[in-house]
Parts: sequence; C-alpha cells; structure tokens
Amino acid sequence: MTKVLERPRAATAPPPRVAGRLVALLILVVACWGTLFATTPAATGDPVLVTTSPGSTEVVKSPDTVVLTFDRAVPAALATVRILDPDGSQVVFERPVHPDGRADTISVPMPAERHEGTYAVAWTLPSSRLQPVSGSFTFDVSYPIRPDGVPEIETAHDPVVTAVYLTTRTVAIAAMVVLAGVAFFVAAIGPVAARTRAARRLVKTTWWLVVAGTLGALVSFGPYAAWVPVRDAFDPRLLSATFESDAGGALLARLYVLVSATLGLALLMKSPSAATAGERRLRGAGVLGCATAVLATWTFADPRPPGAPSPLALAVDVALLTALALPAGGLLLFRLPAVRGTVSRFVRPLLGCAALLAVAGTAQLWYGHDFGRLPAGALALALVLGGFAWLGARRAGGPVARQRRFSRRIAGAAGAVSVLVVATAALLALAPVHALAVAGEAPAAIRHQVAPTRLAYDTGKPDGQGSVDLVLIPTADRLDARVSVLGPHREHTTMTAALVRGDRTTPLPVNQAGTGYWTGQATVPAPGRWELALTLRAGDGSTQTVKQPIDVR
Repeated sequence: MTKVLERPRAATAPPPRVAGRLVALLILVVACWGTLFATTPAATGDPVLVTTSPGSTEVVKSPDTVVLTFDRAVPAALATVRILDPDGSQVVFERPVHPDGRADTISVPMPAERHEGTYAVAWTLPSSRLQPVSGSFTFDVSYPIRPDGVPEIETAHDPVVTAVYLTTRTVAIAAMVVLAGVAFFVAAIGPVAARTRAARRLVKTTWWLVVAGTLGALVSFGPYAAWVPVRDAFDPRLLSATFESDAGGALLARLYVLVSATLGLALLMKSPSAATAGERRLRGAGVLGCATAVLATWTFADPRPPGAPSPLALAVDVALLTALALPAGGLLLFRLPAVRGTVSRFVRPLLGCAALLAVAGTAQLWYGHDFGRLPAGALALALVLGGFAWLGARRAGGPVARQRRFSRRIAGAAGAVSVLVVATAALLALAPVHALAVAGEAPAAIRHQVAPTRLAYDTGKPDGQGSVDLVLIPTADRLDARVSVLGPHREHTTMTAALVRGDRTTPLPVNQAGTGYWTGQATVPAPGRWELALTLRAGDGSTQTVKQPIDVR
C-alpha cells in the first residue's frame, strides 16, 4: 500500500474587515464635517445703527457714556468711535466695549471734564465685505452750539498689517492644498511614500504651515479689519474682537476641524501600506472626505453675505481647491524614486482634476464674476493637467525601459507643475470672491448711514410717554424701516406703520424683531414726498400717531 502524504496548505490571512474600516472612516469624515458646521458662525451681514444714547440732536444734561445700538451683534473692538467737544477737540481715544455684555451695543465713556455745547460723534465698523460702514450725529449738552466739524476716522489699511494678513492667509491656503494632495497620494496612489523620510517631512511641514498661517491670520485680522496702524496692532482687545467676528470664528473652526483631520492623518501615516486596490480607494475616499472639510474653511473664512455660501457655491469652491490639491501633493511626491512606478495609478485622478478645474473655471465665468486672470488661469491649468495625464496614459503601458525614462521625465516636470498649482492656490487665497457670491460694495445707504431720527410721542395717559428712533434705508425698489421704541414702557408698546400722501395710504407691514424693536419693508407706490405714520399703542390701550416726512426719488 502506498502512503500518500497530503501537502500542507498555505496559511491564508483572514479577510480584511472592510465593513469596520468603512464605518471608522465614515465616523471620521462625519466628525470633520460636523465640527465644521457646528463651530462655524453664520454670516451676520452689514450692521445698521438703530438707536443712540444720547439721541441725534437731543439736548441732555451731562451723559457719562455714548451708546450705539445696532440691529445685530457687532465686534466692539473692531469699531472706532470719535467725539469732538464744543471746542473741536477730540475727547475719546479708546476702543469701544459692549456695555452690560450686550453684543449688539457698543459704548465709549465721556471725558470727566465736559463743556456745554454741541458734541459731534463719528463711528465706523467693518461691513461683511470688510468695507467701512460709518455714520455721524450730534447731541447737545445743556444748549446747542454750532459744532466745528465732524471727527475724521482713518480707514486706510496699514501696509505692514496688510502684508502680514495677506501673507498668512496665502500660506495657510497653499499649505492646506498641498497637505490634502499629499495625504490623498499616500492613501490612494503610492502608499509606499509614507515610509520615506521626505514624505513624512513634507506632511509635518505643511501641517505646521496650515496651523501657523491660520494663527497668523487670526492675530492680524483684527488690526486689518479695524484699520489700525501697526503700532496698535498688538491690542489684546482686537484679538478678542476677532473671535466675535464671522471670519475669526471660521478661522477657529478650521483649527477645530484640523484636530479630527490630524487624527486621521496620523493613523494613515502609521498604518501598514494598503494591500489591495479596494483598500487604497477606501482610504483615498476617507482622505477626500476629511480634506474637503478643511478646504471648505477657505470659503467660510472669507467675507460673505448672510446666507452664503449656498450648497452649490460651497461645492464649487471645494471642487476647485480639491482639483488643485491632488496634483499639487502628488506631483511633489513624484520626485521621490520610490513612487515613480505609480504613474498609471495617478493618471485617472489627474484627468479628474483637469475636468474639475475646467468645470469650476467655467462656472465662475458663467455667473459673471470678474476674477481677473483667475478663470483663465484655472482653465489653462486644466489643459496643462489634462495634457500631462494624457501623456502619462500613453507612456504608462509601454515597455519597462520606456516607462522608466518617462518616470524620470515626469519627475523633472513635476516640480514646475507643482509650483504652478501652488501659485494658483495662492492667487485663490488673495481673491476674496467665491463661486456665486455677491460681489461689489455694500449699498451706499449702508456704507454711509444717516443718524436715527428721534421722535417723541405722548398718548395722554400716565404710561403713554416715550420716544422712538426711526431709521429709513432706501433701496432700488422698496423702503426699509427700522423703529426702536424707547422709554420704560417699551415692552408693552405696540406699533403699526403706513405711508401717507394726501388721501392715499399704503400700509407698511412691521414685525417685532426684539423688545421694543420693529422692522418693516414696503414698496413705495410712486416717487415724491410722503409721510411715514407710526401709530403707537401703549399698554393701557391709548394711542398716538407720529409722522416723519420722507422724500422718495
């Protein structure tokens, strides 16, 4: 009998836990995007001055402070308030504060020594587009005296502050682009790069540049937005006001998102190389999910109107930066000899980036945004990357010797193309306009605001006395009215409004937007002289109507 010996079977590794890894990556991506949306403040828009204390042209005894209240929260230290006394001397030199913690109100103290006569007040704040929003008014102590003039507030950016702010923003954006591209290349194209010292050094350097650039932008944003000279740029109140602003909150959100993204990046660099194409694609998708959350902070950290960005605009912005990131990081790593054999894997993502750049650049042009050279540059870069990928696809399938020659040539060209990609990212960082965003200046009525008009009323009852501050903002097709009811009984006072001319009455619907604060809009039927009639009803039911003439052009 012949004894048959069974050949021992080779040990097989257990199948990878794809489901567990997928869930872990999804949790990481959700953490990045959840942190972004949870910590990024909503755009507040342009502030409108709704009431002052003392009131415009009001005669008072001797106020201790001058208080300005706006229709929304404002960063106090980014505002500037200047006051001239009756002799024409400036008497306020410090930055405003929030009295009693009211985020929509700023105040400055009056000097200890005060004179009878007229005081002139001027103020300015940065708009949502970082343009100056300003106004002025006067009040009288004891009796009026014609003022010598209105205080002047300098709103020119200091060159040093501007250079620091724009440089740090550029460094942060360009470093984010490169870091995202390097991480994607390591995850999905050439995992062996994670074992090289050069790749690890590149990851650490770009990570620190993102952090340093973001911190630099945080520190320099306050002096830049408040138009202060470099000698006053280190006022800690400016940094505190930066945290209150939309842009400062978005920069902080970038750092928060970077915490989750850094955890994933550290795991990627320390994990064993992906063994299969499926695992590489899974890791690449996870990197893209986290990296796009970090890249999206570019959109949120720039000036934006309320409600922006829309989902479509955010998608276009993120697509544009992603299309820059993947070639930037990948081409930098292609200079390493260890990854030159992955040309064929890199061709398809490179073609995808070229397509994304072409779509994003065309979208910018389609919606009529004047980016100067930016749309043309994006389209030209798309052509360069598309041609680069086409050549790679043609040469990747040839003999081994030809592939090696092409790999050396592609490594030499990689540096030049990477510089071009990073330069385009820097240009994007310097351009404060995004896809589908509202461009141009704030309306003139917002940039140069008229002081609220103080109107007194008396219904004839004990609780029926008070006053209102009326603000009218004309636009192209409607009248925007803001009414602040003042006095101790404002909580129990209601109001209706109408436009009146002769026998013609047009209701102006108003809504209560806060305690004693009402807003409304109406389309004026025809140009000419009208009266805005405000009917106030006190808590005891008594009413009085006050009228303010207005000229509609």
